[in-house]
Amino acid sequence: MQIKNFFTINDWPIFQFLGTVLGVQCLLWLMLLLDANGTTIPLLRQIVGVVYLLFVPGLLLMRVLKMHRLGSVETLLFTIGLSLVTSMFLGFVMNTIFPVLDVLNPIAEMPLMISLTIFVLIASVLAYLQDRDYADPSTLDTDEIFSLPTVLLSLLPFISIFGTFLMNNEHINLLLVALLLVLALIPVIVGFKSFIPETHYPYAIFMVALALLLHTSLISMHVWGWDINQELYISNLVIQNSAWDFSIYSNINAMLSIVMLVPIFSIIAETSAVWVFKIIYPLIFSLVGLGIYAIAKKQSYNKIAFYASFFFISLFVYYTEMLQVSRQEIAEFFLVLIMLLIINKDLFKIKKYVLLIVFSFALATSHYGLSYMFMLMLFFALLILVISEVGSLGNLRHAIRKQFDWEKRGYAPNFAPRHAGERTVTIDYVMVFAIFALGWYLFISSSSALNSITDLFIQFSNNLVTGFMNSEATQGLSIVVTQATTPLHSIGKYIQFVSQFFIMFGIFSLLFRPQKMELGGEYVAVDREYFSFALVNLVLAVGGVVLPYFSSALNTTRLYQITLICLAPFFVFGVIEMFGVFDRFVRVSWYRFNSENAIKALGAFLCIFLLFNSGVIYTITQDSPTSIALTDSVDYPRFSPLEIAGANWLQQVGNRTIYADIPRATMLEGFSGTLARKMPDQPNLLRKSSYIFFGETNVRTTALTLVNAVTAESVSASALPYIANRGIIYDNGKTRVYT
Repeated sequence: MQIKNFFTINDWPIFQFLGTVLGVQCLLWLMLLLDANGTTIPLLRQIVGVVYLLFVPGLLLMRVLKMHRLGSVETLLFTIGLSLVTSMFLGFVMNTIFPVLDVLNPIAEMPLMISLTIFVLIASVLAYLQDRDYADPSTLDTDEIFSLPTVLLSLLPFISIFGTFLMNNEHINLLLVALLLVLALIPVIVGFKSFIPETHYPYAIFMVALALLLHTSLISMHVWGWDINQELYISNLVIQNSAWDFSIYSNINAMLSIVMLVPIFSIIAETSAVWVFKIIYPLIFSLVGLGIYAIAKKQSYNKIAFYASFFFISLFVYYTEMLQVSRQEIAEFFLVLIMLLIINKDLFKIKKYVLLIVFSFALATSHYGLSYMFMLMLFFALLILVISEVGSLGNLRHAIRKQFDWEKRGYAPNFAPRHAGERTVTIDYVMVFAIFALGWYLFISSSSALNSITDLFIQFSNNLVTGFMNSEATQGLSIVVTQATTPLHSIGKYIQFVSQFFIMFGIFSLLFRPQKMELGGEYVAVDREYFSFALVNLVLAVGGVVLPYFSSALNTTRLYQITLICLAPFFVFGVIEMFGVFDRFVRVSWYRFNSENAIKALGAFLCIFLLFNSGVIYTITQDSPTSIALTDSVDYPRFSPLEIAGANWLQQVGNRTIYADIPRATMLEGFSGTLARKMPDQPNLLRKSSYIFFGETNVRTTALTLVNAVTAESVSASALPYIANRGIIYDNGKTRVYT
């Protein structure tokens, strides 16, 4: 049976479209009325609120812009992107204008609901006037929707949820270990069997990405990690005050992804900011893998796109470190949308640039670090493109232009790739983005984000010569040369090196040996602008290893993960190209180095890659386990209910400086802000009129995790000298507060 494709609802007839959208709007108002009367249906308000904020504004804007026939994946991505932009900038406008109109609590339930409703009604009228004559709905086959592969893939996130429940409450990791083993088998199944149809690849990537994210994000009933606790504190300030104070000096306070998006989701969906960070943001971030699939698919074909996106989401940074930097999750989503627009040559030019500018502004107000990186990408990618196009540059042009010329890359004169067309990255676009981003950082949060990049540039320039290739000043090089703790961890480290080798081989095979690649009769044609970005990102990744203080601003692992947005497809290209080299020079009777076997090898490699990155190998072998989702032995900013209770108590009574060791101080930042301080490495440096907070690990071991003031390394120290002559004013069995 065929049903209308709900992923491309913007292609439906106008009255069916508006009826569905306005129906969700009315349902949300009904939820508010029921809550006001004391009638609460569990989870319904939360589900309706999230669906409303993720889809309704974006769908209307898609219709106003006459965005049609994009397919399910791109429609979903652009719809959610436009919805997030609407919430971010509508909240900003409300926060700016409403106080002038004597509405002093703009970021509260009723002002938000009224403003969003007015926006929806105006957009509905515009959609009708602009696009009332369009109707070309696609359909979905119910047999495919309820097929065995679809059902099994749909179970993955639920298994992840149940697995974290067992780990949080019973400290049993068996279900999560089994889940990770199953996830690791998926690329093998794709490579060796046809059990998962190619039409299901996008859904498979989405489900795998969501399962990986949830298996770590749902550990603990509180947020865990480093920056996320500061993000929680800033967003809760907005929720508590019903307004955003943009004068607070903080880089995080300048990011609409934290000060607007989190409070709006929290208020409209009636859930705490903690669960916005732990569920809603990972849900959005899971779409980044889907975006990588769409980018690769436009330039290749299904299997290459699947493996490129699976490689991206398998890297441990994706489902560990990124969950601790929520503003970067949103920024990367916008970056993927920008890259998807850059390689899309089918969109009408005005529509493309409207979306490009909107998503670029959203990127700039989501994460300052990624925004600065994107400026570098734009500038140098534009430089490469201009050099390849300007004839007067002579030999320089001739030397590098070949990788941008279709005929010189081995394609027949009549071959026209889908994405061939005029350039999207122009000097005007680069200037508009740079001016907006720098202007925002200059005037918001007392120039905090601008001062940060200025300080980093001064530090970088002062140490460029002395710190070049110096592991003490270069975080990336330090990671490379540091000895792994065990032989098994060394294998995991070399697996990372192998994947990076194939990325470089994939890029250089296109750069120095231009030719078409073919598998199953389909062409691979990398967009010239995307290839320019890939070259720049390769240089940025290398720069993180050799340049002092360059990668440490973001962390080397996060820098590498960002570059994979452009580099992930080249990992797959590199493997296929390497098999092509072997096929030409290595002759064995028992094995053929063809493209089919290259795909199988990719599946096997990615299986091993995920097993090591997820830490399941180390957990099974009990070889220095690394995953906080699979073991309790790692002392990390991950907090028990009793630790959270102690932090809540201290927040209510404490008006003094609060000291704690590194993991616990990080948690306290989410409750007490700047009052929370990391314990100094010398007890005599403690302020006398201060509190000392001990968490569960401190109480059990009477030890503290501190930072050595000289070496800046984490060290373990006895807690006894710090609490001498101090009394206990709070003790719940797992948490203590001393004064």
